[in-house]
Amino acid sequence: MQQQFNKEEVKRAILAYISKNNYVSYAELEWFFTEKQIPFKGDLDVLSGKCEHVVFWCGWSKEIFDVFGELIKEGKIHREPTQLLTYLIDGKTLDMPLVKRFWQYKTDHWLPTVFCIGPEED
Repeated sequence: MQQQFNKEEVKRAILAYISKNNYVSYAELEWFFTEKQIPFKGDLDVLSGKCEHVVFWCGWSKEIFDVFGELIKEGKIHREPTQLLTYLIDGKTLDMPLVKRFWQYKTDHWLPTVFCIGPEED
């Protein structure tokens, strides 16, 4: 049975996990959420703000994406592109073409990313 979603507790747990491990993939986070019984499944996708067809990840809830949005806005974590190998090692990928270059794609393409501690560098 999954526990109730307590936003502040979930936020602290995510920040602690990323602080300890750094360069954490969405796939690794799904393992972490399952292990800690944190509800995360949903039907939302997280997309790039620069191109609506660049997808970072799929299948999470609004509540969990909101937590990540807050952590990013607060400068506590940020996303960085990573190699496909990271996700192959972590055991899960998205079934769509990979982003190969900075381009306004007309169909969905996946940009593998990891979460790192601290604010995004300019």
